[in-house]
Amino acid sequence: MFVAIEGIDGVGKSTVISMLRRRLEDSGYKVHVTAEPSQSPIGRLIRDWLLKPGSNVAHPSIYALLFVADRVQHYYGEVKPMLDIGYVVITERYMESTLAYQGAMSLPQEWLMELHKFVPMPDLTIILDAPVDTVINRLSSRRVLEVFEVDREFLVRVREILLRRASMYNYPVVNADRDLELVVGDVYGLIINALRRVA
Repeated sequence: MFVAIEGIDGVGKSTVISMLRRRLEDSGYKVHVTAEPSQSPIGRLIRDWLLKPGSNVAHPSIYALLFVADRVQHYYGEVKPMLDIGYVVITERYMESTLAYQGAMSLPQEWLMELHKFVPMPDLTIILDAPVDTVINRLSSRRVLEVFEVDREFLVRVREILLRRASMYNYPVVNADRDLELVVGDVYGLIINALRRVA
């Protein structure tokens, strides 16, 4: 099963996925955890240049094109091989991140969807959600912020798109503004139920 955990910056995706991995492995599942931007050369370019404040990106489409190029490499180079040998693969960020973040840059959703025609949808997409002011407070403790983490109004637009798409496509939305164990428990339950349905 291929699971994507999505949400705005600072919502707690990395921490939840780390705890989730241990819980799933304790339940007997083989789990592979990954993230985007990936560890590919394209992913490193994104982290080293594109996400740095002041990167002087000439047009918003460059974000979408590079993120999707990294996604195609990530899926076929890492995700699919692990799925093929029976792992549950959990990725921190996937398709919905581009649709939300670059959608918030006013790029057309239809074009962003077309870019994804060479990669499949995840089996399960889960949105972690928390108020923007909550995540801004969390982000304030980070030493260095990425380009998308410094603009409150931008994060508001990203969150609106994520929640709208969750409503459109019936993605489960988990309240991440709670005790961490409760959040992990909810996400674990969603994944276990989905695994049982396909067993």
